[in-house]
Amino acid sequence: MHAETYDLLTIGRSSIDLYAHEIGVSIEQVRSFDAYVGGCPTNVAVGARRLGVHSALLTAVGDDQVGDFILAFLRQEQVETRFIPRKPGRRTSAVILTIMPPDRFPLTFYRDNCADIALDIADVLAAPIDRSRIVFFSGTSLSRDPSRTATFVAAERARIAAATLLVDLDYRADQWDGPHAYGATIRALLRMARLAVGTEEEVRAAANEDDLDMAIACLLTTGIEALILKRGAHGSVVCRPGGAREDVAPFPIEVLNVLGAGDAFAAGFVYGLLQGWPLARAARMGNATGAIVVTRHGCANFMPTLPEVETFVAARGGW
Repeated sequence: MHAETYDLLTIGRSSIDLYAHEIGVSIEQVRSFDAYVGGCPTNVAVGARRLGVHSALLTAVGDDQVGDFILAFLRQEQVETRFIPRKPGRRTSAVILTIMPPDRFPLTFYRDNCADIALDIADVLAAPIDRSRIVFFSGTSLSRDPSRTATFVAAERARIAAATLLVDLDYRADQWDGPHAYGATIRALLRMARLAVGTEEEVRAAANEDDLDMAIACLLTTGIEALILKRGAHGSVVCRPGGAREDVAPFPIEVLNVLGAGDAFAAGFVYGLLQGWPLARAARMGNATGAIVVTRHGCANFMPTLPEVETFVAARGGW
């Protein structure tokens, strides 16, 4: 039995991401794609590892070439893969994306019979949940069973082990039977969590509430210590029960591709948490890592290292 401990264990989806090589054109005009690794928890594990965090990933891949592709990349990045099962008869997930700055980034998921949604309780019991300081969950893993039930079991085990439970709301509407199914399910997970991160759209969906202030208040009644609102070019906001909010300044940059920015934010935020920083400073780190990634073509493959972040921040006036 391996007794190794980890700073971070991320749980959920993984994929091969095919990014249009040509930028600024519609899918009809694309002639080639660049193959990267993706999926929210996978991106976060890689991003945190590049910052020096000892990361492990619990996802699942199929017994196929795409699974080989993902595992090879993760090993190269020194993300722990020993807990990743292969699911015979399942296909590793895929995503196709086109890039049309400044505000159009269409993507299509291929998740029929995908491997990571087949994560089950046995996979969770084999994972180092009780040996991880932070356990990171994302909303899409709750969209179907057996992954849904496995995720709740993992959250329960993490809570018993006194790990910090961090939930990325990660709302992908086409993966759910409807917004109410998503909202009710993600709120149940938040009741076991310490912290949550999400965009304004995700917060509204999670609360089933159009008014943003009311949506934030609703999610904070679940018992989380804070909700970190990701606001893109406007930075982020640390929202706490009782109405207290702390704005965290952004780092202005020129956007190439926003896809994956939220995962980069989460990786930087995790790094800050592990340093024992106040939440606002950890969110500022997330703003920096997110800003760097939106200037780049992809996500996991383009996550910054700690020296890159320090150089980026110093060139923009420091923390």
